[in-house]
Amino acid sequence: MSKLITYVPLSSVERIELRVTNCRKTLSQVKAETKAHYVLNGGMWNPDGTPCPLLKVGGAMLSGTPWRPMGYAWDKGPDIHMTSEYEGAANFIAVTALISSGEPVDKPSYGSAQGGKRGRSAIGLRGGSLALYCSSDGADAATPETLRDELAGLGWASAVMLDGGGSSQCDFGGERITASRKVHNWICVWLKQGGQKPPEQEDKPMSKHTVCLDPGHGPGNVNGSPDGTYKEWEFTWDMAQRIKPLLEAQGVGVVLTKTADNYPSLTERANISNKSKPDCFVSIHTNAYGEGGWSSASGLEIYTSAGPMTAQRNVLASELVNTFHAAGVSLRNEPIKHEMYTVLAKTDAPAALIEYGFHTNKMDTEYLKDSKYRDKLAEATAKGICEFLGVAWQAEPGEDNAKDTPDSWAAEAWQKAKDKGVLDGTRPRDNMTRQELAVVLDRLNLI
Repeated sequence: MSKLITYVPLSSVERIELRVTNCRKTLSQVKAETKAHYVLNGGMWNPDGTPCPLLKVGGAMLSGTPWRPMGYAWDKGPDIHMTSEYEGAANFIAVTALISSGEPVDKPSYGSAQGGKRGRSAIGLRGGSLALYCSSDGADAATPETLRDELAGLGWASAVMLDGGGSSQCDFGGERITASRKVHNWICVWLKQGGQKPPEQEDKPMSKHTVCLDPGHGPGNVNGSPDGTYKEWEFTWDMAQRIKPLLEAQGVGVVLTKTADNYPSLTERANISNKSKPDCFVSIHTNAYGEGGWSSASGLEIYTSAGPMTAQRNVLASELVNTFHAAGVSLRNEPIKHEMYTVLAKTDAPAALIEYGFHTNKMDTEYLKDSKYRDKLAEATAKGICEFLGVAWQAEPGEDNAKDTPDSWAAEAWQKAKDKGVLDGTRPRDNMTRQELAVVLDRLNLI
């Protein structure tokens, strides 16, 4: 992961501190020592270890020559605000202001050491939330002006660019961007006790089975198609809203890890799942490949934390693969993979993460944007979960599940194929043999 953006409601913030380490601490060390919920690299520093932008910590001015740039001032944390008046505040940090009073800064002030295209970090305010941004060198590298425009487009009311390049690193509740460089100062954020309180759905529903659905990412996440027509976080939330009623119609209770407008960390999502003690955990995502442009990688795949394939997490993944295959969903050559992603490693229940397709593939993206295709994916997901739970799938009242009647999402295309003589109109849910495929291609004049 090369870019992370998170929004922390100021009402949930206990305190914000600047930790000065004189270049002797890594991100992992700072995280372990402070136990802060959010850690982000701070400002720049001189070779002798002193800060070169304006930095005030705990009432003490650490910068050699104070001046009056725009920056963020606060005493404890929830009172953080952008200002150039640093005398009355206990803490103040200013590097390069990018947005002030809701307006992008026309010509951000920075030196040659901050220019060019590189990984970036920033702190800001959006609505009633503290906004934190981090990206690494590579596909998500940016110039200060590009970063300014991106943050303005995300609705940030104010923003200050921090140190970047090899110093740009963070831990946002378990989601990390790492770097080898030891950083002079760090921005650490702690939440109030209960500040990680999950949505109201956290209590386990009164049903025989419970599933925790995890719609990946949240508002402000930049993952999406190169042409900007598709956003992953919008897809994942929409898919959860399609899967949830299908499961509930089968008597399966559903817990969600988030609401429509929040963006919990990966650890927070795992904690919500563990508290509700579900029978399984399913995380909803779409995939990406390449350096920011379109790619040929395509198809659905499912991740679990590890083998063996007899483990319940892999039984869950296998049942899902079977229902996707039966639904005619295009799969990767090896549809089940293993990776120690946080939401898979930290959940107690059997857990699987579904990458429904590649939003960096033009054809996959068109499918992922299609409402009927989403219905198809949602139904296959719900059926796979029910297979894992041992819940017999019951048709909705009035739903025609006759042997020769296709599912609603395929009815229109099925009828067209029948009318044109491409298909004979029988066995809509059966797999196609190679010889049947040859006949269909011949009827389409493709061979």
